[in-house]
Amino acid sequence: MTSINHSTNSNDPNSGDFLIIKSANEWMDEAKTKPIPKKIFGPFWYEEELCILFADTNQGKSLLAVQIIDSVSKGVPTLGLEMELKASKVIYFDLELTAKQFEMRYAQYDKERDILFDHFEFSDLFLRAEINPYGFDEAFEEYESFLFKEIEVQASKSGAKILVIDNLSCVISDNEKARNTTPFLIRLNNLKKIHGWSILLIAHTPKRNLFAPISRNDIQGSKSFINLIDSCFAVGESQKDPSIKYLKQIKVRYGAFKYPSENVLVCKIGKDSNFSSFRFLQFGKESDHLKQLNPVDKSQLKTKALELKNEGHTNVKIAQELGVSEGAVRKWLKQLELDE
Repeated sequence: MTSINHSTNSNDPNSGDFLIIKSANEWMDEAKTKPIPKKIFGPFWYEEELCILFADTNQGKSLLAVQIIDSVSKGVPTLGLEMELKASKVIYFDLELTAKQFEMRYAQYDKERDILFDHFEFSDLFLRAEINPYGFDEAFEEYESFLFKEIEVQASKSGAKILVIDNLSCVISDNEKARNTTPFLIRLNNLKKIHGWSILLIAHTPKRNLFAPISRNDIQGSKSFINLIDSCFAVGESQKDPSIKYLKQIKVRYGAFKYPSENVLVCKIGKDSNFSSFRFLQFGKESDHLKQLNPVDKSQLKTKALELKNEGHTNVKIAQELGVSEGAVRKWLKQLELDE
């Protein structure tokens, strides 16, 4: 039997070997020399994690991202969550808003004089990047690859160890397919490991089932790529009041699963003079903020579910059509069978 000589495999990550092999004890000894990751945004996001924040359109994802950046760049916690870093440099790749749109969110507006005034003052450690429309040479290479390289180059130049990319759909033209999203996340993971970066990636959710709790299935694109990230959390909208939002943990690799469905962080979006932000209200249950079926709606949906079943549709397809959970469809159909 041929034995494997681990000593011949270089421990140097720059050796050119695609896979680095060491004994489990060697990996443990190496890990002991590294500091324990610190909290950036409570248990939602730690140092050197690739984290995804997702929500539906206009639910305040970017507002929350900027609020987190402001917290980190000033070394001051926000929303009552621990932030264990000293004031740190952060680079925000804002791939959606123009500079003027960004300004308007963080200033007061005088309608009578039609001017913006009393601008919010950010830390100089808060760097913002946006796309230069004249900076891309179409003859050079594909746009997405070019943008990815620019993110790496500019982040490295800035010296920032914390990156926020807003958002996934601006970086990947078709993120509904795993074959497009998976390579991108693998590349981000590699950058995280090479540079020791902490990366927050903003993503959308397509039209979701408002009767059901938010889950990994609600992230736009392939639900399988959640396996490639370290942590994930979502912003949900309360069906009681659109201005009320809640934060929920979806995936945790390090630390505590402190904010699941039974203990979400309930907030309200507001603008205190010149800073649009999330404000903590209380802890609560996600079920209290989901859409509720009244008896008339439920009766009509049950009838429609039976019609669709008789047409040959699966329970999953019926649930998608009616905007309810697959479990509810299964329960209704069973009840209807017993009533016959």
